Amino acid sequence: MIITIDGPSGSGKTTLALNLAKHLHFFCMNSGYLYRSIAYILTQYYGYDEQKIQHTGKDDIEAILNSPNFRYEYEYGLIKIYWTDEITMFLKSVEISRLSAVLAQNDVAREMIKNYEKKLVGSRDTIVEGRACGSSMYPEADLKFYLDAPVHVRAQRLQKDQKKKGNDISLHDSIEQIEKRDFIDTNRKKDPLVVPQGAIVLDSSNYSADELLEHVLNYVKKYFKN
Repeated sequence: MIITIDGPSGSGKTTLALNLAKHLHFFCMNSGYLYRSIAYILTQYYGYDEQKIQHTGKDDIEAILNSPNFRYEYEYGLIKIYWTDEITMFLKSVEISRLSAVLAQNDVAREMIKNYEKKLVGSRDTIVEGRACGSSMYPEADLKFYLDAPVHVRAQRLQKDQKKKGNDISLHDSIEQIEKRDFIDTNRKKDPLVVPQGAIVLDSSNYSADELLEHVLNYVKKYFKN
């Protein structure tokens, strides 16, 4: 069974995906973490800057994805990414978020990362979370959800998340970053952010994390009853 969760930055996709996967004992595929990890590895180990990431070559992406140093692991509620050592803790910075959005505009990178994801998921029951999972990667998914929330709510979440990491950013800057990411995601030529056909649209600002999980589980239960 494949359940997709799409939506813009800060809408709560990752929290819901992890909670749902843990509850259902499904594998969890976080597309955003893959883009972030590739962007991080390219800049830290391959000498890339933002301009070079825009034109990332096939060879470097292939080398990373096929390297024994690169591992995506999920185990009961936790996603860990390795480049020999674990790099997960470096992937949620504002800078890596910005660079991963640049990488996501690269058609070659998108296709290769998409193929890697599908191979990793295989035939497992999986929660797939990202920005084009239900529309492009798994249009045939059994259940599709699209999470959204007002810009100011998502900006407050970003601000709070960065504060936990010791980064103080103003609400104004946070809103600016969210709006810029939304523009990039929705105007991408390949696999832009859209509401997937047949997706259940939910405003995550109306629920706590636990309430949202229960609400989504009701849809899952209805699916199994049918």
